[in-house]
Order: sequence, then C-alpha cells, then structure tokens
Amino acid sequence: MDMTKERSPVNGCWVSQQLPSGTSRVGVVEQAIDAGTDSQAKVRWLRSKDTSIVPVSELRSGFKLGMDVMVTSSPQGRKLGEGSTVQVRSVAGAEQLLVEFHSSGHRRWIPYQCLRQIKGVKHAFVTGDPGSASAAESLRLKTLAHALTIWNENTGALSSLDIDPLPHQIHLVHHILNSGNLNWLIADDVGLGKTVETGMLLAALQQRGLVKRVLLITPAGLTRQWQEEMHDKFSLSDFEVYGYDFHINEPRHWKMHDHVIASVDRLKQDHHLEMLLQAEPWDLVIFDEAHRLSRRQYGLKFDSSDRFDLAANLRRQGKANAMLLLTGTPHQGMQDKFQALLELLRPERKEDLQLMNLKPEILGEMVIRNYKADVTDAEGNFVFHGKSTHAIRVPINDEARIFDKALQRYLKQGYSAGASLGRVGNAIGFVMTVYRKLAASSVASIHLALERRLARLRKEYEEEIESARYNGDVEDDRFQGEQDERLETEAKEFFEGEVELLQELISDAAALKNNDQKLRLFMSTLLDLLLAENSNEKILIFTEYRATQDYLRTALTERFGEGKVDLIHGGISHDERRAGINHFEGDGQFLISTEAGGEGINLQRQCHTMVNFDLPWNPMRLVQRIGRLYRYGQQHKVLVFNINSPDTVDEQIIDLMYRRIDQVVQDLATVQGDEFNDALKDDILGEVSDLVDLEAVLALSTTEGITRTKERIDDALRRASEAAGLQRELFQHAACFNPDELQDELVITTKHVEAFVTGMCQQLGIDLVQKTHGDRVWQLRLPETVMRVLGTRKSRIEITFDRVIGRQRPDTVMMDMNAPLMEQMIFTASRYEFGGKSAVVRTKHIKGDAFMAGQLRWQNELGQRMRQEFAAFVVKGGSVSHNPGALGQWLLEPAAQGEVAADMADNKTFIQLAEKAAEQRLAAQANRHLQPEQCEWVSAAWLNH
Repeated sequence: MDMTKERSPVNGCWVSQQLPSGTSRVGVVEQAIDAGTDSQAKVRWLRSKDTSIVPVSELRSGFKLGMDVMVTSSPQGRKLGEGSTVQVRSVAGAEQLLVEFHSSGHRRWIPYQCLRQIKGVKHAFVTGDPGSASAAESLRLKTLAHALTIWNENTGALSSLDIDPLPHQIHLVHHILNSGNLNWLIADDVGLGKTVETGMLLAALQQRGLVKRVLLITPAGLTRQWQEEMHDKFSLSDFEVYGYDFHINEPRHWKMHDHVIASVDRLKQDHHLEMLLQAEPWDLVIFDEAHRLSRRQYGLKFDSSDRFDLAANLRRQGKANAMLLLTGTPHQGMQDKFQALLELLRPERKEDLQLMNLKPEILGEMVIRNYKADVTDAEGNFVFHGKSTHAIRVPINDEARIFDKALQRYLKQGYSAGASLGRVGNAIGFVMTVYRKLAASSVASIHLALERRLARLRKEYEEEIESARYNGDVEDDRFQGEQDERLETEAKEFFEGEVELLQELISDAAALKNNDQKLRLFMSTLLDLLLAENSNEKILIFTEYRATQDYLRTALTERFGEGKVDLIHGGISHDERRAGINHFEGDGQFLISTEAGGEGINLQRQCHTMVNFDLPWNPMRLVQRIGRLYRYGQQHKVLVFNINSPDTVDEQIIDLMYRRIDQVVQDLATVQGDEFNDALKDDILGEVSDLVDLEAVLALSTTEGITRTKERIDDALRRASEAAGLQRELFQHAACFNPDELQDELVITTKHVEAFVTGMCQQLGIDLVQKTHGDRVWQLRLPETVMRVLGTRKSRIEITFDRVIGRQRPDTVMMDMNAPLMEQMIFTASRYEFGGKSAVVRTKHIKGDAFMAGQLRWQNELGQRMRQEFAAFVVKGGSVSHNPGALGQWLLEPAAQGEVAADMADNKTFIQLAEKAAEQRLAAQANRHLQPEQCEWVSAAWLNH
C-alpha cells in the first residue's frame, strides 16, 4: 500500500507510533497539517505529555475497544452520533474500527482516522467531571430531549395530530410497540378513534424506522377519507390511493409506491390481486373494517369470502410482514369467523387458537379492546357526555290508514305469488320486502317505486335515478338501500290484477303526500322544538333512501332557503362529499345522509343533534349512524330523535323490535352493575345489534303475522344477549387500557414540552416577547443563527402548544415533534457538543445521592430494534429507584447548579448499582419477541439537597 495516500487523522483521533526502540506510544491528534503528499499531524503524547509533529504515514490506530467515539470527518458522519468501538481489523493495510452507534443500533466499519474520542457519560461521571458552570441546566434539557423523543417514539402522542390523544390511545400504541409484535386486532368500540390510533402507531413506527412499505386496505367509500386523515391529522402525506392517484400496469411498478391506500373490493379482483401478489413485501398491511373478512367453517370445510382470501393470500405468500386488523365488531357471535381473523394475525399459533375457549388468555397477546364506558381523559374524566334518544311517534291519519291497508293487500298477494313459484318466486318476495322498507321510510319513496313499477309494466321507461358511484370497486353494503331503490323488475305482472292495484296505491300515495303527517311533524313540531333556543342549530338527518332524501331537501329548502341543505349519498364523488361536509360545518345547517354516511363521516365537532327520519331494519345501522356524532371529540350530550308511525303494520313491528332491543340492553346493563351508565348501554347496544339478524325476522313478518313475529324477535334477542354475554366474557382476556402499565415509565405531558422549549429558547438566544390567549400563544424573536438554520427570513414567529389553537390559527406554529423549530431544539440538545453529560444538581425534588438517565433497548430475533424506553435510576445509599415521579417534576423547572461531587470510588459504586438495575429492567421486559439489546446512558448527575 502507498502509505502517502493515507488520509490525515481528525482532531481528537487516538493514534500510536512505533519507536526505534521497538516500543510504541499513544497520543491524541491536536492538529492535522496537510502538506500534499507529506501530510503530518501534531500529536500530544499521553504518557510524556509532550507534543510533536509526525508524518501521517508513521501513525496507526491508538483506539482501545470500548472507547466512546464520534465520526467528525464529514457532516454525514457527524449525523451518525455517538458510538463505541467493539472490534478492529486491517484491510489491505488500512486499519478500521467496528463502531456501534447508539441511536440507531447500527454497526459500521470506520477508518480509524475519521474517529475522535469523546468523553461519554460513564467516563465523565466516574472521573468526577462536573461540567461547565451551566452544566445542570444543560443536563436537564439533554435529559428532557431524550425523554420527549422516546415518549413520542413509544406513543406517537407528540407528533402532528389534529387532536390531543386520550390515555387509552396512548396506551394502545405503547402496548403494541412494546410487545415487539405488530400483528394485532384493534377492536375498540365504535367512536373511540381507531383511525387516530392507527395514525399515531404509523407515526411512531416511521420515526423508529420500523416500517417503510405500508398498505392500508379499506372499504371502497373510505379510501380518500383515510388519505385525508393521514395527511391532516398526522402529516403522513405520502399515502396514495390505488386506482385514483396511480395505476399499476406492471408488477414492477409497485416499487415506486411505498405508502398505499386501496379498496378491499378492488384488490380482491383477480387482475389486481395477481399484480399485488407480485409486488415487494409490505412491512405492514392494515385492514379497516376487518369484520368484512369472512371465513365460516362447516364441518371440516371452510367457506371464505374473496375479501378473506385477499388477506390470506398476502399472508400465505409472504407479502405481509405484519398485519393489523381494525374493527369495532370483531366477534359477531361467530366463533369460527373470529378465530379465522386471529389466524390471519398469528398463523403460527393456529393450534392454540383452536383451543381458544380453554385458553382465552391468549387473546391478551393479539387483541386490544376498549369500551366507551371505560374511556377517560388525562384527568380521569369520562370523555363521552351521554346520549339521549327520543321516539317521535307520528299519529296515523285517514289517508295513511287507507294507503297502509291497500299496501298490505298488495304485499300479501305479491308474497303469495312468489311462494307459489318456489325458488323462482324469490325475486318477487324480495321486491315486496323492498317496497315495505320504502313505505316505512316515506310516502315519497314508495310512491316513486310504485310509479316506476307501473311504468315498467306499461313498458314506459322513465329516467333512471343516478347510480351510486363505486370508484371502480364493487360490493359496498352501505349502499344497499340505494341499490334496492333502483331495483329493476320484470315487465310482467306478479299476479293478476296487479296493474289495477298499483293504480289504486299510486292514487292513495299521492293523496297521502298532500297530507303527510310524518313530514309535517318533522318540519313543524320537531324542528320548531330543536331550533327554539338556537335558530342556527346544525342537524344531521339520516334516511336509507334517495327519494326520501330529495323529499326532505325540497321541504327544508322551501322553508329555510337555498344554501342551508347538504346531501351525502352513494352517487356523489369523494370531493363532493368532502365539500358538502365542509359547507355543513360552516354556513350550512342541515345535512341529509343515506347509509353512505353511516360509516366514515365524523361530525362531532360541529353537531350533536340527529334525526332518523326512518329506522333501518338492521339495528346495527342505527348504531353506526349515531356513531357519527357520539364519538371522541363530542363536547355535548348527543340528542337522537327517531321518527316512526307505529300504527302502520310494518312500523309497528319495527317499533316493537327497537323497544325489545332497548329492554335487553337495559337488562344487560343492570347485570353489569352500572344501570345508569349511558356509555355502557351504548356499548351493549352495539354488541347486541351486531349479534342479531332481525332483518330476516322482519322479512317474514307480513306472512307470519304479528304474534309469530314477536316470538321470533324475542327468540333472536335472547340468543343475541346470550352471545353478547359470552363475547364480553371472552374479551375480558383481551388487552385494554391499564394505567398501571405505565407506572414504571416517565409519563410525558404538554407541560414537559413547554418546559423544554422555554429552556432551549434561553440556550439559543430566542426572545420570548409575550404570551397571549391565556398564555397559550407565544410570540418569539429569532436570532440570525436560528433563522439561518431554519432557512427562514422571518425573525418573529408565533407558536402554541394547544392543538385547538394550532388548528384554528394557520399562521401559528404547533410545537409538536414535527415542527422545524422543535426538531432543531431536540437535535441541538441531543448533540455531544451541547454538554450536559454530567453535572452537580441542586434539587428539592429528587432524594438520593445521584441519578443516571438512559435509553433501554430491546430487539427481535433478527437483531432489529423493536422497543425503546427512557429510564432514570436514582441511587440512594445501596438502593436504586426506577423513574421516580419526582424526576418528572424536576424536569419541569430550570435546574440549579450544585457544588459537591462524590469521589471516584463512590462514583464507580453508583454506576454499578445503576447498571445492575438497568440489566434487571432489560431482563424483566424481555419476552418471546423481545431480547435485551443495550442501555445507552445519556446523562448522570450528583445530587445536592
């Protein structure tokens, strides 16, 4: 090797030189002198304390294993941070050191000339280095910077969020990350923020570098909404919607897309599935509404849906390294279907899952479920403010009674005609059932359907109702009502005399429209009541059908004028839907939605009043409707008004169904021992509604009569309540919010963020000019040095720590962990040059002789870092306490400088005690997925009192 080509060692590099006597000496480079091919270095020799200038060609590495080092030869190298030397080698005459970098856990072979020795925490503490005159405050800020970073990595709670995360959401993300396994079923109740939890989890995973490729699979109507929420709430702006933002013509094109949202019904199609299964594996695949992945077992055979097969193929062919399933209704009273979901998550535990009833505790390792009744805010206050449901009964008038009798006669003849034809006649029975549902919705809906039926028989073709849009996808059952409404029928009579009966019905319906008691009660009595105190009260109205929706829009527009009514239905695009919601939350007052809005729209911020103009035959639909308002973020008691006419035959049965459901919920809530807990009743209502198939019962009610229908409803609800009890018993073993789980950890709050920013402003020369808005908005003046680093010409900025203010004031910087100024502050405080590795601290809060703060880390069986935890150990005498609450309080205030440090022998004892405690913590938190990796000390202090 031509030694003249050796690079000069950096300042602080440890070197050795072979002397003529055969001995060698070790020194530290103080200055590199570049003289072309005759490069030299000024070296201070450690033993003799003298200095000399030596040709670089005569120098070799003088580093010892275990030394703390940094790469300082380039800006890229400095970003690697601090590390320790673990091995040495020589390649082609070039000496290199294997350095383990603490922050990333990566090991790299580095030329020795590029390394400088630094004084790490242990070295500084053992040698009694008290640091500079301001070392105590530097130590506090450095410690706080690491605590903030780790807390955010573990919870995502300090990332860009649209809301302040609740304790159960922070716990869920923390629990998943610290489990060492990303395969989980998140089964939180409807309205508890599964989208928020997913976004927080993704933010935390990306910050750790644990996931690069993410595939988020949702129902067709929710793809764009997921994209918007990932961007708006979490600044996860890289997600693209497959089929909207991009298309795949060849499998290799998947490499260009690492963050994808796609419709489950698009991906399950053969062409799309084939392309997807040739893509690179995804680090994480997330299924929203995972209960739609259905596999049932019949004896030894399985009957799986295409949606389930999509998930199974991704798993089986190694295209999903980890899978996350989201659903508020995971069990649905079907143990085999629930077990199939869990097998998707943990295929290696298939045998254990087959014995789930005998070993239900395994659910705690793969299912997380929280209930509305248990959710509180950070202060322990219940988040949900209650829900009040009122039945608005419409008295029947002569026109309605005449029409109902004629309709029942028509329906019975239709059902009879269908039954006489056997299976062929099933289509007629289906039409009759649809007409019954339309009649229960509004006279406008049934009137239009009957007119279309008559036109079909007369072979007259009216203009079709606008089709629901599926964005290239199929099978979205939220649009079932709208699909039924467009039902095409045969152009021949179902039974003899049908045309004459239709003409009579249409005439009766027209008369009823002119004297519609249901519409009149809604427009006058109910609306007058709701608008009495606030004429601008926003009201969400649900109906299952477009014809009813248009009927209501016309009536509301006539009374309140143009620009007050917005619509959501399956025939509008996502952009139109978003615009309608924005208008409703702004200048609008009434939003009328079909079931297309029963999932996916969240209106809790501006609205707390709902009117169900019709009651769905499927009670779970009603739960989903209410969930649009009765969810996290709602600041008022939710008011729900259900309109029906119990004097008509079908609505009498519907009314009976809902009254019986309510009674079952009351009974179950009483058994639970919390009779007056509305949130608990809502939890149970959702479970019972999910477990019962009353729609099938109602379909038989016209032919079987009211007595038999009551018996069937009671029987179905009895079985549902039993299943709900068993389901609750099973889910008692699932993981849920447990405040004790964080008792050993330093819990970080917004106050710690404020304390850190305040301290760093002083360190960086940033002036806090004033505080406004109740001290929630800070005006800062930036010095030139900070402006230059941030790349801004603005010397004054406005910041806040309040997410509501940050959302309302676009020019005010929300100081979360994604804010450029916060990122710079964290980076500065974490750097070696910032100091604060060791100090003498005077404090009244922490009782002890010394404390050491560090980051504990665990890895999986592949050596990938999976878990990190901030840990501080306070030594007092011969005992050690872990993360005492007093430490969290001390971090909130500027640190006072102390004067006395212990001697070296004591220092070594303190270090040994702290290291032993750290080892014990590493071992205690290890499991089948996590193995101890390391403890990196970030600061150490002697304590004065």
